[in-house]
Amino acid sequence: PLQEIAYRVLIKFAHNMDKHYNVSDDCIGCGICKKVCPVGNVDLDDNNIPCFKHHCEQCVACIQYCPKKAINYKNKTQSRRRYTYPGIKYTELAEMNKND
Repeated sequence: PLQEIAYRVLIKFAHNMDKHYNVSDDCIGCGICKKVCPVGNVDLDDNNIPCFKHHCEQCVACIQYCPKKAINYKNKTQSRRRYTYPGIKYTELAEMNKND
């Protein structure tokens, strides 16, 4: 089916799409982005600013859980609402991911 073909094409590029992520000056260096990433794709530099390692799975948890909306995709997400499932806190995700 067409959906399956589209998925196979897109999945080849997903891991590298984080090169379009950017971090604004609003970042407070809290590290939540690193903690919620299920694949350990986020590191923090010496100033606690997120850096992306290009093995992203596009779950966008780093974008959604950022308390300051400092992580964005290109110029598309700055003014959009963020969504996090109300039934789980970022601390629970961090515990599951073990990304300290």
